[in-house]
Amino acid sequence: MTSTTLESQTPPSGLTEAEARRRLEARGPLPQQATSRSYRSIVIANTFTIFNLILLVFGLLTIFFGDPKDALFVGILVANMTIGIFQEVRAKRALDGLAALVAPHAIVVRDGEPRELPIGDVVVGDLVRVKAGDQVVADGRLVRAEGLALDESNLTGESEAVRGEEGRGVFSGSFVVEGDGLFEATAVGPDSRAARLAETARAFRHPRSPLERAMDRLLIVFVAVMLPLATALGISLAIRDVSQAQAVETLTAAVVNIVPEGLILLVSLTMAVSAAKMARRGVLAQQLNAIESLASVSVMCTDKTGTLTEASLRVVETIPADGVGDDDLRAALGRFAASAPSRNGTLDAVHAAQLAGDDAALEPSAQVPFSSRRRWSALELDGARYVLGAPEALLDGASAPDGSRDGAAHALRAAAAEQAATGRRV
Repeated sequence: MTSTTLESQTPPSGLTEAEARRRLEARGPLPQQATSRSYRSIVIANTFTIFNLILLVFGLLTIFFGDPKDALFVGILVANMTIGIFQEVRAKRALDGLAALVAPHAIVVRDGEPRELPIGDVVVGDLVRVKAGDQVVADGRLVRAEGLALDESNLTGESEAVRGEEGRGVFSGSFVVEGDGLFEATAVGPDSRAARLAETARAFRHPRSPLERAMDRLLIVFVAVMLPLATALGISLAIRDVSQAQAVETLTAAVVNIVPEGLILLVSLTMAVSAAKMARRGVLAQQLNAIESLASVSVMCTDKTGTLTEASLRVVETIPADGVGDDDLRAALGRFAASAPSRNGTLDAVHAAQLAGDDAALEPSAQVPFSSRRRWSALELDGARYVLGAPEALLDGASAPDGSRDGAAHALRAAAAEQAATGRRV
């Protein structure tokens, strides 16, 4: 279905609930995206190792051709597998629970009313609203953009935000860094560009750590020693004409003792204990060998605080400037937050505090959307102009062209000219 067809089928009020339900039933549920490793991947990674293969082969030989009581060393194999699988399954369940807790939602317009839906319920043709801080959840075409800027670095690698304009395409996986807009979904789920790009990247790989690779090399050397030793011992036992059970017992005892079972089990136990201690502090290790990598770290760099903490702000106190009453400040802040067409985290917190009461919202006659580059935004409400932003951006700005220090007025005039050039009223 082309964009032209969708444009003629999707009215400005969005799809009706009946039409959206029909499209959702025709499409079916979206495939579930993996939020962590699969159980199959965990079992395979902890089962099919050189160490386990050696013990399994000689354990089966002992059970079927010798005395099963001599196969107790298979318990080390089971213990080694159990430790790794248990710890990694525990991490998987925690990650799956976290993914369900923070599952993204989208604001779509249906029957002329905005409503919040899980992204799995968004269908082709839906009108989706986005604002600063939102992630674009589907591919689409912009039908409205107010100071919209998109960060598409996840898809293109380009760090500079791109300006959103009506008719321009948007892609899932990008983020809105400023402004707000409305786009018509043209591809959702696995049909979107981000899903196609991530399909191969999401495939889990099981890299071996340096310690694991060193132990694998050691086991391969032991296998190379075992083969001629087992051959010579087998010939010797055949010449002596011993019973089959005694031959298997002697061969197994000679060969298996070469394998350093205690070393392998000690490494697994050490990693498991370390992972358990880290889990008590809120750190999850998807793979046990990640503990070894972390043990080698001397300097750790983390992203900005907003990524590591809950993105939730609240108003604790208002402090007016000299000559300004606290009631006037609270009324102005509350009116600004309630009337803003799109709110970021700061304005959401101000609005939630209800500083100006429930009936403070007004229809702005002009606006300058917030920009992280400018660090301020502005609204014109009922003939009054409000500017909200960083003090250093408004009070200590660059000098005006005439050399005066009225940097704020100069900055406002420059921003008004910039916004007017895009066709918006300022």
